Amino acid sequence: MWFLQTDILIRMLIACAIAAIAFAVARHYGKEQLAMNGFLLLDLLLILYVSEKLLVFYIGYVLITYGFVVALKKIKKGRRFWFVLLCLSCLVPFLYTRATEFFAFLPYGLIMIGIAYNMLKAIDALYYTYYTDEPIPFLTYANYMLFFPVLTAGPIFRYRDFKKTFYAPEPLSVESATYFTKRFILGMFKKVVVLALIFRLMNHCAVLEGHWYLSLAITALSYLTLYLDMSGYADIAISMGGVMGVKVPENFKQPLKAPSFTQFWRNWHITLSDWIREHIFVVVSGKRLRRIQGALIGFFTMFFMCLWHGFSIAYLIDGILLGAVMASENLLGITTVNKRKVKKSYYIFRCIAANTIFALNSLLLTLGAPTALQVLKGFLIW
Repeated sequence: MWFLQTDILIRMLIACAIAAIAFAVARHYGKEQLAMNGFLLLDLLLILYVSEKLLVFYIGYVLITYGFVVALKKIKKGRRFWFVLLCLSCLVPFLYTRATEFFAFLPYGLIMIGIAYNMLKAIDALYYTYYTDEPIPFLTYANYMLFFPVLTAGPIFRYRDFKKTFYAPEPLSVESATYFTKRFILGMFKKVVVLALIFRLMNHCAVLEGHWYLSLAITALSYLTLYLDMSGYADIAISMGGVMGVKVPENFKQPLKAPSFTQFWRNWHITLSDWIREHIFVVVSGKRLRRIQGALIGFFTMFFMCLWHGFSIAYLIDGILLGAVMASENLLGITTVNKRKVKKSYYIFRCIAANTIFALNSLLLTLGAPTALQVLKGFLIW
């Protein structure tokens, strides 16, 4: 990711320090909100440093989607129709980037880094407006969309959560500064040191002659690659946001202790799986779900999550398989396990099974479909 480039990282850290100092001074004079709104300037300067085209795209995207929010607030007749249409309109740049993967002749002049995450935030703002009918101030919306610690990756902010922390920022203390510093170092260590070593080892094993134990090792390394990559970035984003007074949501919650695949996804990339479940299926079906509805929600949650990562036959098949697992757990009523009511050995077995399913799936994300297939074939060689 571009934020790992030394020059950009240094500027991000400088921006965090400026933001923290500005907030402390503004808080002393009772002008906290003035400082928080001023963070937008830091966001724009950082994006400009990365790419002028990226800045042009995000200025345009923020203005257009904010126009959607304002329009939705004013619409009274046919509101549901326009709500759906405006939400779909937020997807256009993302769908266009995916279309260029299939149609090479399509022009691709703009840079849209992070659009997969930011379209979800724009849609969430529309949801907030539609269901609360409350206005969203432009500066708050712009800060929400362009907040640089989470601009290009998760965790995914929901507008109501961002608004809450943006209007009531947490002051930086010695204890919190120490905690965020340690967490930032931990995140960088995961991303820069451990991840690089594991990724190199995984690629080395992937070119060796297939055998079951090599496939097992590659699968475990693949799981670790994704965990270190995503959790490392989450650590960095949370620590940077915390220094600026913004509480960035957690994205991981001990996935190894998840006793079902359904629970695993509630503990892994929490903000993405929650977003899909809350914004699409729960809203459509209602909050009280029958078992068959839960199964359909589980299936399509995984189906769309896989397509969100990539539009290809491999991801389509992957979404169907993982969706089938989620649906089966819902139909069989085994989405959760009460640790106190089952034997420890059974609980551990369920945790291993859930994480193994994801580990096998991770091969597609880390190695690509052809290599992943070779690794799976290796399990048959004894």
